[in-house]
Amino acid sequence: MRSFAVPMQISLIAAPPKDLLLDDGFRFMHGQTIAPFTIRYETFGELNAERSNAILVCHALSANAHVAGKYTDAEDERPGWWDGLIGYGKGIDLDKYFVICANIPGSCYGTTAPSSIDATAGKPYGSRYPWPAIEDMVHSQKILLDRLGIEHLHAIAGGSLGGMQVLMWAACYPEFMDSIITMAAGAAVPVQGIAWHIIGRKMIESDARFNGGDYYDHPEPLRGLQVARMVGHMTYLSARALQSKFGRRRRGATRQFEIDSYFEYQGRKFAAQYDANSYIRVQAAMDEMDLEEQHGSLQAAFAKWRGRTLLVSFDTDWLFPVVEVERVENAMVANGTPVHHERIASPNGHDTFLIDYDLITPAVTDFLSDVSLPARLELP
Repeated sequence: MRSFAVPMQISLIAAPPKDLLLDDGFRFMHGQTIAPFTIRYETFGELNAERSNAILVCHALSANAHVAGKYTDAEDERPGWWDGLIGYGKGIDLDKYFVICANIPGSCYGTTAPSSIDATAGKPYGSRYPWPAIEDMVHSQKILLDRLGIEHLHAIAGGSLGGMQVLMWAACYPEFMDSIITMAAGAAVPVQGIAWHIIGRKMIESDARFNGGDYYDHPEPLRGLQVARMVGHMTYLSARALQSKFGRRRRGATRQFEIDSYFEYQGRKFAAQYDANSYIRVQAAMDEMDLEEQHGSLQAAFAKWRGRTLLVSFDTDWLFPVVEVERVENAMVANGTPVHHERIASPNGHDTFLIDYDLITPAVTDFLSDVSLPARLELP
């Protein structure tokens, strides 16, 4: 892999989000249907005449369809969550590629969600909203692409939960794309990650105001969600990052540790913009995905996938340790699939894919520009 510094580049001005309305509704894998159903999405760059340069980006748990750029040129506006990687002249170069990102079912950022109003009841879906699966996220993206007239993708990319969606795409629609890019993701959340997630969800469900998921008459954020986010945030950091950023330092002359103040801030900020029902549902979907369990083996799960594959892991990632990514790598290699596994050293843990663009950009740039290999291999 080449090593180079990523130049500072301004964010593009993004087009407003778009909505795809499904009048007949969306049917979830477990059988429930919500109708009508809206899918919020954004697009970036230009689709070429051959419709061959499209890249689908899948977002993580707390992200949304706004993957790059700003809506205005205001200096204080926060750019899209992968703005350091996607843009003109960046790792996923919009001079070459057309990027689509859709908000997943269950998320509270535009796609019909638990907090959305059920027109037949005149109130939010709340506890009546289905529990989505990763397959539902993938199928909703496939519906959107079909409506956009995109019959084949150049690539699909994502990190964390987004990377899990990418792997599900490889299992469900192995002929639909030429290549995939996953970062900080595996075929299943390891048990220690599930344990942290369960603790967080129980904190939400035990909040006195949660009311089984029907809490929308109370506008203030749930304290349970704030604390759950603190627990979840722990899995995104690393021991090295915690020590260097906070150590055992206190807040001024008080007894409060700096790490306590940091987690309180992160918890309050998150709970002010995210929904508790969305949090427990989307996170549970993440925990329930297990391609080995579903298919009998990872080799069987990826048996029909022959596209080029870039797997990126980080040495300090607690949530998806390198060994979990190696399980995916070994299964694909055993199938004869062209795989490159980029192992990256960083003190920033799971969040490296959102922070260290100087580390991840070279791998993505090299992978997308490598024409020495065929786009995909044919099944024997």
